[in-house]
Amino acid sequence: MTGLKYYERTKMLIELIEKKKTGPPSELANQIGVTKRMIYHILDDLRLCLERDIIYSKEEKSYVFDKET
Repeated sequence: MTGLKYYERTKMLIELIEKKKTGPPSELANQIGVTKRMIYHILDDLRLCLERDIIYSKEEKSYVFDKET
């Protein structure tokens, strides 16, 4: 069952990134229901799987997909 939760959280994170509504890491962790450390772990996994860079935009106050990759 933990695999399903991880999948659901990852899917939710992708949707929030696409909408540019993640907020800072601590807020994002609360939204998804995990620790900040887990947020960084999921982001690293997404970077590898999607082969896209994900950066934190201070202007947007959200994680975003980098347009250059």
